Amino acid sequence: MKRLIQILAPADQSFAPMTFTRQPVLHRFWLGGLLFAGVGFLFGFFLWMWQHDQLPVQGDFFLIRLWHARVQIEGFLGSFLLGFALQSGPHVTGGKPPPSSSLLKLTFLLWTGLFFSLFSLEWLAMTGAVLVSVAYGGAGYFLFQVTRQGNPGFRIQRGYPLAAGMTLMAAAPWLSLDDPGEALFLLWCGPVTMALVAGQQLIQNVLGGRLLQNRPARLFAITLALAWLFSALAGLTPLEIWPLAGAAWLVTLFFLLHGTQFFVAAWRMGGASINVTLTLGFLHALLAAAWLVTGEGSPDVAVHLLGVGCLTTLIIGVTVRVAGFFSAGAVMGDRVASWLLLLWAGVAWTRGFFPILAMPERLTLWMSLAGALILGYWGVRTADRLLKIHTLVPVSLGGSKPDA
Repeated sequence: MKRLIQILAPADQSFAPMTFTRQPVLHRFWLGGLLFAGVGFLFGFFLWMWQHDQLPVQGDFFLIRLWHARVQIEGFLGSFLLGFALQSGPHVTGGKPPPSSSLLKLTFLLWTGLFFSLFSLEWLAMTGAVLVSVAYGGAGYFLFQVTRQGNPGFRIQRGYPLAAGMTLMAAAPWLSLDDPGEALFLLWCGPVTMALVAGQQLIQNVLGGRLLQNRPARLFAITLALAWLFSALAGLTPLEIWPLAGAAWLVTLFFLLHGTQFFVAAWRMGGASINVTLTLGFLHALLAAAWLVTGEGSPDVAVHLLGVGCLTTLIIGVTVRVAGFFSAGAVMGDRVASWLLLLWAGVAWTRGFFPILAMPERLTLWMSLAGALILGYWGVRTADRLLKIHTLVPVSLGGSKPDA
């Protein structure tokens, strides 16, 4: 029993304390993201139970489905993307970070706006939508400025896609996110695009891959622009061209993975949790794109492969690593993280392919419960380390640690 406790809740590992040169912002955004993750998963679980007559329907099913989509995309995914982009964006693009005090104001706008937008009162919902748009638009503006001031060699493959993806998130409150087509357009062109930028940085600096530059960078940027165009036409117009959009995303992913030599780097890295994270994240993105190419069924399958399989996997794995470094202590053991990520992949496949593979409902129920346990354990451990960051930051930078 003692050994089991040590594995599930390990003592702090030896991490070198960070030397903070500016007020960190990621932990503020990520703590809110953890809360939204729990609420969004709860909405999704009840929706599944109602769809399969496991519980009597309470309230407006379609309204709850819309809440589920907004909380997951605008609240959960958005908070983690904002935290990463605003903390690491300057490093990714080679630019100078804006003042942390200005960035932290976006948390109030986003969370207050999302809360207001869930009400049925039209004026209150409209106010909330405007606040959410201002939060993402403001973040996009900051990232564009950082990109312009940064390394010109990083603009087309890193800076501009990162800023454009964040700016597009400002449209989220005005889209029908309960419609799979519109949700899929936003996921590909917003969160997934930003994840591809973050992936470049991690492949190069952590896995030891190659910097995406010169001709491979230009090919990536061109195919990414085409993928955006085809996704917008497929998701926002009557044109039935999701197979074409899926093909464009497959080509974009190929240029990214080949140009960074991801497969060679991943093979060398072995079973480290960050390698498992990136491998599963890219795998689910490839599966989602391939599913669209087949032209079979609803894009809802691709929505969940991206949302649950790609993006949530990346968030879990990256936060385990980054929160550990910022807080000078392990979120969980690396081997535990790898196994949890593999189990989470099973949750994603069950949710994504359930509509077409006629899986037993009992299996999907058990996998949903497993997903809840994974999110719960990860959430509690991550929150503990994120709260620790404040105590390590000097008072002069907004923390509680006495200045030296």
